[in-house]
This record gives sequence, structure tokens and C-alpha cells, in this order.
Amino acid sequence: MAEIAITCLGSGSALGEGRMWSSLLLDEQTLLSLPPTTIPQLYRLGKDPTAIDRIFISHRHADHFFGLPFFLLLYLYRYTRDTPLFIIGPAGMEEATARLCDIAWSDPDIMEKLAQRARLSFVEIEEEGEHRAGGIAFEAVQMDHFGMDAYGYRITHKGRKIAFTGDTKACLQLDRLIDGADIVITEFTHAVPTDDPGHMDVDAVKLLTARVRQQGGIVLATHLSEAPAPIEGLLLCRDGETYLV
Repeated sequence: MAEIAITCLGSGSALGEGRMWSSLLLDEQTLLSLPPTTIPQLYRLGKDPTAIDRIFISHRHADHFFGLPFFLLLYLYRYTRDTPLFIIGPAGMEEATARLCDIAWSDPDIMEKLAQRARLSFVEIEEEGEHRAGGIAFEAVQMDHFGMDAYGYRITHKGRKIAFTGDTKACLQLDRLIDGADIVITEFTHAVPTDDPGHMDVDAVKLLTARVRQQGGIVLATHLSEAPAPIEGLLLCRDGETYLV
């Protein structure tokens, strides 16, 4: 079985203390979430931003999406691409990116410039289903996150299925996302039981971990607000660490 390298660029939630915001890099090429802290972390860890071909955005909250203007700025001043850069996210992703970049850099023509240098290709998810981006097949599943247009993704890579929850509470859709997955990357916002209507707490993560382990899978946790007590079989991501799974 071929190993997959998962680099944790950040493991924190929006208000997590002592951690960069959650962002993970799969085999140098696929980015899961893009907060503003991603760019300095890539450079600090010696990663090549131009090797990233796909950026998965689960939903458009700032700690998952607002790093995009910084990432794209690299292609205005440092790099060009010969191959497409795929940006995957909920419907309206291209328009939201244009508005965010215009606000960030006060340049109404920025998307035209990026089209010439970055070869942007948007994959907008309008409903659950199967999709492809740059040679990778994935399934998008609607998550339950404050009623937002939010998706989890199940990516097929090296013959294995990687489920990334994005932000969600425990729900039937999450059960479908992780069913049969070899690797699950789950959010773990609350280290204690809560009634948060949009995030996972310790009880939900325990149940998810037990289920995935029973089916022979591996579970990694990110989007942490604080350091939780250990859970058997659960790997808590740490900023800057690479996990070979």
C-alpha cells in the first residue's frame, strides 16, 4: 500500500490558542482549507506553493477561506503556471474569490491578471455527487454547519479514500462521508461535551473514531480549540508535523 504524506500546516479552530488555523497538505499537491496562516507555514516548512494543484474549500468562513488572496498574490508577483490550479468549493466560489481579492488588493482587474498567470479553474459544488479535479476523483457530501453551504470531501488518491469533514456537527451526512474511508480527517472543535449546533465535541469524535477504526481506517483530528484528553486510536494533528499513513 502506497503511503500518503499528510502535512499539518495548522491544526487550530478560529479561536484556538497556540495553533495556526487548520490547513493540511496531502502529498505536497492537495490543500485542505486555506486560512491566512497557510502561506508563512508553507515557507517555514520548505514547501513549494507551485506544487499545489488543488485547493479544497469546505465552506466560506474566514478561517478556511481568507488565505486565498494571499495564495493567489504569489502568482501576480512570483510565479506563473503551465497547468491549471483547481479551486474546489461551494457554488459561488469564483465570484466570492473575485470579491475577496478585490477587497484585499483594491484591484478590480485582479481576476483577469490571475487568469493569465495562474490558470485558475473553479470547480463549484452545487449539490452532492461525484467530481474530478486535476486527475483526482472526489465525492462532495453536504455537512451540517450552521445551515451553511458546507461540504465534506471524500478524495480517492493512491487507491485509498480520504474523507475530510470540514466543519460539521455529527449528522447522517457525516456517517455517509466516512463510510468505507481508509483515512478520515475530522474537525474536533470542542474537547468537552457541548450543544454547539455546528461543530464536533469529544463525544461525537469518540464515536466517529471507534466507527472508523472498526472498519480498519485511520483518524486524524484537526480544528482544535484546546488540547483534548487522548482518545484511543485518534491522532491529534500538530502544527508543522508530517504524518505518513
